[in-house]
Amino acid sequence: MINIKRPWKKNFFKTPEDVQIKSKEMQSDIQTVSGVKKVLFSDVQSNLYQHLGITMVDDEIRVVSPILPLQSAGRYSGYNVNGRTIIRRDLPKVNKSYSVEVPNFGDWSKGSHDMSWTRQVFKRTHWLPTEIRIVVDILEKDDKFITFKFSLDRHIDRKHQSYEDDLLFHCNLLQENTGICDIFESNANDSDYTKTLYVNWELLPPGDQNIARNVEYFISKFKDPSTQIIDTVTDRIRFFESLQPLQYIVGESKFSRYIGAMLKDDLVLLENVRYGNAVYIFQENWKDLSQLSRIELLHSQNKNFIRIVHRGNWKNRIFNTIRDLFV
Repeated sequence: MINIKRPWKKNFFKTPEDVQIKSKEMQSDIQTVSGVKKVLFSDVQSNLYQHLGITMVDDEIRVVSPILPLQSAGRYSGYNVNGRTIIRRDLPKVNKSYSVEVPNFGDWSKGSHDMSWTRQVFKRTHWLPTEIRIVVDILEKDDKFITFKFSLDRHIDRKHQSYEDDLLFHCNLLQENTGICDIFESNANDSDYTKTLYVNWELLPPGDQNIARNVEYFISKFKDPSTQIIDTVTDRIRFFESLQPLQYIVGESKFSRYIGAMLKDDLVLLENVRYGNAVYIFQENWKDLSQLSRIELLHSQNKNFIRIVHRGNWKNRIFNTIRDLFV
């Protein structure tokens, strides 16, 4: 097995907010931590998903499923195989008694007796090995991408008292192995999964007369937006307007932090205004490529995008780049 660093965030300290909200809105109490992901063929060829039993043999995708995650994949994969003992330093200490057999007067030939004592210790919580497996299915594929469904083979029950802990554990197990974390009702079918993959991008009209309305609309997607968010959104829309876009692009659902401008059908600028520190210029397949995380995108072999970091006169660099692309 080739040891490859995974180009995605490994773990969460708490369950992602979008997963919590989705879980509460579901009708069914029986749920599965799972999700879909579009993966570049080149990433499969480079063995990025070999730890999940996904390989390329003679230009054909081979999948071994279900598969027990390797304990080397991350902390939660290790807990899944070996269990875990947690010293609860957040709780008060408790008395614990110890006993040992000792010889009488230091001489076993004279017999023995038990000696006991008590001292305060921290409580311990023990997790038993769960041995949850990941089920891998191929839903779609084309010349550049394969759409995988990754799901854990153990359901969780929203009515169970350990649900919150189970949800966090399952999310971390799937995240560190696949780079995605989502949740579905246990009886969801493949079409339910596939339709979540495609982003609903809203298109807003360009023009100076629409700037204020577009800014207000995009900011409304944030709960209690900070002054920095408001200033960033206003600046980006005014800047994009100077590029004379055909239309603005605003992401929906989990992509609702994306804002961009379409200059041509095959020339799109996108930026995540909350987490981003760069503008991405896509020349094709922008809907597919925008679904990759920043780290996955930078580690991919795909060269159909240009990344311009917010450093120095970055706006001028965007102007020059676009000018060259239009030539």
